[in-house]
Amino acid sequence: MSTVIVKNIKWISQISEEAEVEISDGEFTCIAFSHPCRASIGDKVNEPLHIFSMKNAMRCTELAELGIWNIQGQDLSRKVIARVLDTSEQVVTVGKITMTIDDYLPGGIIVGDLIEFECARIDLW
Repeated sequence: MSTVIVKNIKWISQISEEAEVEISDGEFTCIAFSHPCRASIGDKVNEPLHIFSMKNAMRCTELAELGIWNIQGQDLSRKVIARVLDTSEQVVTVGKITMTIDDYLPGGIIVGDLIEFECARIDLW
């Protein structure tokens, strides 16, 4: 079973403790914003990441490719295709990278569905 770890840290401001943190499970990678950033390269990530300002969420076909992508021209915005793990806690996963959504999932979404959405930011606390 693969572990989710911090692969790299790109400091926005070390004084302000703000960074972009690259997180990977060995197959999938996510760049998350972190403030205050207390992570170190090689640290295990045991808690879900946090998704903010989700928009354009919809169920997608089982043929869709899981992943987390940067949205061209927008620093921290991401496009995500994830599998729903828990509808009551709004937890989704891309590989072993788990994330909690701060908004409500669209109606009719059930555990196991694939969903596609965009978000303003993904955070590592």
